[in-house]
Amino acid sequence: MNLRIGQDVISSLNFIMSSIPDDLTDLEKVRYIYINLGKIFCYDYRIILDESVVNEKIDYEGNEIGRYKTCYQISEILSTFINGLIPTCKAKVIERTIPGRRFNNEHVATEVEFKDGLKIILDLTLDLANIQGGLKTKEFGYSSNSKNEYDIISLRECAEMDKKLGFITEKYTDDYIDEFLDSINNFDFKDKTPIEKLEYKILKAKELFAKDFKGAHEATRYIYILLNKILSPQELSCLKQYNLSYNNSNEFNLMSIYSFDDYGLYYSFSNELGFIKVNSTIISNLLKNGWKTNSKSIQEIFDKQEQDKSNIQK
Repeated sequence: MNLRIGQDVISSLNFIMSSIPDDLTDLEKVRYIYINLGKIFCYDYRIILDESVVNEKIDYEGNEIGRYKTCYQISEILSTFINGLIPTCKAKVIERTIPGRRFNNEHVATEVEFKDGLKIILDLTLDLANIQGGLKTKEFGYSSNSKNEYDIISLRECAEMDKKLGFITEKYTDDYIDEFLDSINNFDFKDKTPIEKLEYKILKAKELFAKDFKGAHEATRYIYILLNKILSPQELSCLKQYNLSYNNSNEFNLMSIYSFDDYGLYYSFSNELGFIKVNSTIISNLLKNGWKTNSKSIQEIFDKQEQDKSNIQK
């Protein structure tokens, strides 16, 4: 996917600015902006090759804003919208440290203070996959900092706002996944092998919960969340995810490989082809034809398989 061509989102931004209902509280207006921006933007994974993308300025005057942004640009756009559209709120970009999470660069989010003194953290970048997957948001006033300087917005409050704003009717994707888990737990797998059981769960989940993501980063995050919910601890312990990249002068593409090596099962995800079953030969061919990986382990797996084939032929 070319990250620079055909991704202008000015018209969508214009729609958000023009469509905020009047009969909303300030918090509901912030929620409206947050969710709608979350449907538009995708994480700019060019940062893998070029960290300078974090310094790209947003050209508001040029009437062209691309879909792919880092946390710096996403937080700035969110702050600009809130300050411009809700004069009684004050939003600003802040640096954010999250216990247990490491980022290659400094991570930033948005602080919003309301006229009644309510003050919350919004981390839209980390919520993109949740929003685009129809999941419950986990970064909208969801946590504070080490000094407890921020207020918390409960998931129940978010659900009430989302129903009023028309983002959901009754349930989130999380709720449907839970219902799916109930049915899986009651399914009779006694005539199926462990491989058949794993394949069935993945195929059924794909059938029920496939989403149309604009960005590879959000899609792979969603797949990770989904697999963590539907697979057993034993199945999860066998799962390894590898990222492949393909880069030429015009395009930079990402593909994720989901390897259940103990089961001999492999799946790939790309925005163009979606989530599909592959095999070791296909992955080996990708690595021979321009796709790159920083993972030594996946390279060693398929190098060994090629060596084994060669030895058999001898």
